[in-house]
Amino acid sequence: VGAQCVCVCVCVCVPIGSGGAMSLAFLSSPVAAPGMQSRLGGSPATSFAVVQPPGAVPQSQSMVDHQALAGKETWSRGLLGTGAATTAAAAAIGFGAAFARRKRGRAAIAALHTAGCSGIGAGAASFRRSCGLRAASAAWGAGAKDLRERRRFGLFGRLRRAAEGSAASSESKPAWKGAKLMPTAISIGVGLFIRFVLPIPAGLTGQAWSTLALFVATVCGIVTSPLPPPGVAFCALAVGLVTGTLTFADGVAAFTDEVLWLVLLAFFFTKGFAKTGLGDRIALNLVKKVGNTTLGLAYGLNFAEGALAAGMPSSAARAAGVFYPLVCSVAKASGSDPKQGTEKKTGAFLVQSAFQATGNSSSLWLYGAAQNLLALRLAAQCGYALPSPFISWLKATCLPALAAMALTPLLVYWTLPPQVKETPEAPAEAERKLKEMGPVSRDEGILGAVVAGMLVLWAGSTAFGIPAVTTAILGLVALLFTGTLTWGDCAGEKGAWTTMTWFAILVSMSAMLNKRGIVTWLATTISGMITGAGLSAAPAFFLLLGIYTFSHYAFASQVAHLSALYVPFIAMMVKTGTPPVVAVLSLAIASNIFASLTPYASAQAPVFYGGGYVTLKDWYKLGIIFLVFNLGIWISVGAVWWKVLGLY
Repeated sequence: VGAQCVCVCVCVCVPIGSGGAMSLAFLSSPVAAPGMQSRLGGSPATSFAVVQPPGAVPQSQSMVDHQALAGKETWSRGLLGTGAATTAAAAAIGFGAAFARRKRGRAAIAALHTAGCSGIGAGAASFRRSCGLRAASAAWGAGAKDLRERRRFGLFGRLRRAAEGSAASSESKPAWKGAKLMPTAISIGVGLFIRFVLPIPAGLTGQAWSTLALFVATVCGIVTSPLPPPGVAFCALAVGLVTGTLTFADGVAAFTDEVLWLVLLAFFFTKGFAKTGLGDRIALNLVKKVGNTTLGLAYGLNFAEGALAAGMPSSAARAAGVFYPLVCSVAKASGSDPKQGTEKKTGAFLVQSAFQATGNSSSLWLYGAAQNLLALRLAAQCGYALPSPFISWLKATCLPALAAMALTPLLVYWTLPPQVKETPEAPAEAERKLKEMGPVSRDEGILGAVVAGMLVLWAGSTAFGIPAVTTAILGLVALLFTGTLTWGDCAGEKGAWTTMTWFAILVSMSAMLNKRGIVTWLATTISGMITGAGLSAAPAFFLLLGIYTFSHYAFASQVAHLSALYVPFIAMMVKTGTPPVVAVLSLAIASNIFASLTPYASAQAPVFYGGGYVTLKDWYKLGIIFLVFNLGIWISVGAVWWKVLGLY
């Protein structure tokens, strides 16, 4: 192939005249490609005799050599045309091969190979026109036969087979569908660094240190997402089992935990609200009554959201699944649409008001968010269990949560004022939707009665002696028995089973950290540093609470944040003098109110941000404003209220 390409390049690049002689001399030289010589007659000596003009007297070898050296212009012109066409043909097939590799198909090879052959035909025609020789036709006829062989064995055949082989190879190697490699490498690297680079502290065993490395690598994997969270959790469990860091019983112990089953059942009740439309009906009735002004509409929506939070324990489903579509519908009915550049009429204000209210409504009720239940379970692992959880939680949170919810629309009204203050369209839109829904259905009535009964049993769990998980199971059975929910509805709740799976494995690993002394060592070490810096209990509390809260900039999940940092920060607060109940509740509430910090801070945040009503700049600005505002309300009002309750 190299000799052929050099030959073609010499034929094309050398000028006419002396170039013709040089080209012919090269073709007749021993280094010329045998295939090119055979196409012109075989040996170098006879290569030119076969293409003598018709009727010419046969010439001796010396005469042929003389003609070759003389460099007849006709020969030069003929070979120039042939060489140029051949080069074009080879280039076309070469580009065809490269194109085929990119496109992974053979159609491009065939098309461009045809173009190459057409170039050779053009070369033959040029040769005939230049020389006017019948022998040229005979030579190129023989060359055509030889070309068919070359398609299989020669330059073109090799290029074609190489391109086809490359395309077939590309088609036979599908794209990688497994774990994302970079996040996987980061997670594994973090775990290996902790286990094998950092020294094992005095007082800890190698197994305890391995447990910490595995736990941190797992949390890193949940944050960077090389796989979905359950996949990361199972990978961590597999590593723990293979290395002997965990036993199977250690790794899955939390699957029998009551709190984890409460989280699972909470998703099923959320499905009931969505399926029956009861949540929409409650919200629409409130909008109908108080929605004549933009501010009144915001208060109505926030009150409805707070009421639903008592029995709809998924903040994401409640905020993003029920109230965001309702807010968008009302905003567009009043002429506020981002696509038309009118988002600031009412939409931006209503979206931010509804979004900012979710953190406080989730904090108001123990069952207002799944992470509340997880927080109490983790606290119980550290020995800080709340008596009568439902009542204890509601007593501690009711006043500061209601105060924050009452002031939230006013703060949004001041920081992101609506251009339209009156919304007479909102009650009309709510009335229209209620008419479309029709009267209260049988399933809505059953769900409302079941949820009300569950709230009564949860509130009086100590008096009735009925555990919270038993109440939840009774409620689910009632919904299944009446057909309000089907098992297909429950089985189809992918989010419920996903959360249950990775919650359970992560909680199991967290329990092993506490059991093997990691939490105690970490709390003692950091609290010693804080005490050594001269900080008393109150400054240490504010410092740790601030670090815990603002570190959420690095997290895209409330649950992942809480799972990673909640237990160590409780231990550090208690070690530095904070009463255990205050530490448990303050960190749990912070895990709700930092949900509005960024557009990725919680599951509902991307939904609200994605509507386009609030710019990214305004979102970050409002996020920090409301985080400081909520912390201020909970620290000031909460401190007074908790003092009254005797929590410290």
